[in-house]
Amino acid sequence: MKIVKASLDLGNSMLKGATYIDSKAIVCKLPNKIQFNKTVNPKARVFEMDGNIMYVGVGKLNNNVLKHTRKYLLEQALVMIHELYPNDSELKVDLKLGLPPEQLFNDSYLKEYENLFPTSKVFNYSVGGTSKKVTINSVEVFAEGYSAFVNLVNEITSKQDIISIDVGGGTTDLCNYSWDYEDEMYYPDETDTIKKGIIDFSEEIAKYFNNKESADIQKEFIDNLLKNDIEVIEYEGKEFKLNDYLVALNPIIDDMMNDITNKFGKLDRYIVVGIGGGYKTFNRMINNQIKKEIEIDSEKQFYANALGYLEQ
Repeated sequence: MKIVKASLDLGNSMLKGATYIDSKAIVCKLPNKIQFNKTVNPKARVFEMDGNIMYVGVGKLNNNVLKHTRKYLLEQALVMIHELYPNDSELKVDLKLGLPPEQLFNDSYLKEYENLFPTSKVFNYSVGGTSKKVTINSVEVFAEGYSAFVNLVNEITSKQDIISIDVGGGTTDLCNYSWDYEDEMYYPDETDTIKKGIIDFSEEIAKYFNNKESADIQKEFIDNLLKNDIEVIEYEGKEFKLNDYLVALNPIIDDMMNDITNKFGKLDRYIVVGIGGGYKTFNRMINNQIKKEIEIDSEKQFYANALGYLEQ
């Protein structure tokens, strides 16, 4: 049986996968949404196991901050394994996953998370009618945020202190790094996890827009705009500038910045490495507090954690 690696960033907003095939990086993504009633949405992955059917990639966002308590993580992982290896019917998989630092360093949380992906069982399932037989060969769990930095560090030529800010769906993970002149490399110093992310941003903008315009848009709609850099909210045949409603984020951003500066000091002392699907929105609100940051290709930024797990 073929043994492969599957590196999965199982975020609250997006599921991301990465692997190397013939030395080439392969990546894939799928919205983290699940529903159980039949759908005509072509984005849905029809997952069937043990006589149960679920539709992955459609439905409602699930903002569960404590990842080890999230439902259907195993099923989502099995779907993403199929996305990475759609033409293989039988696989043994070395699974590489991530947790926010605060949860990774909690032994109880880590153990619960690892136990969600049993290594002693063969999973027979299908995705879109394609049968799969998958055995999880091993499970390794790495720190979100830090793993993205591992993937991106070669793009940094300065020796100034660095802070990585990974704004995900439900959490923002941070780590700062100092240059070691003796070893000529960066070493991580402290980590932190803030329990806010792009789903919280989307919810606040939707509530503010609805109150101001007597509307009823959903946070999923705003989440889609933010992730795709759309600047206009279309509603009832009218167009509204998204920028006019970002004021709704000020309380959240202020709280986040207080947490960051209390632990790491002011951002202007660092080179900032921004990561994750929510970073662009976060940066938009606080860029006047940043003196220098690394410009990163948007796709590399998006998949940085998943690719970083592979490199550890």
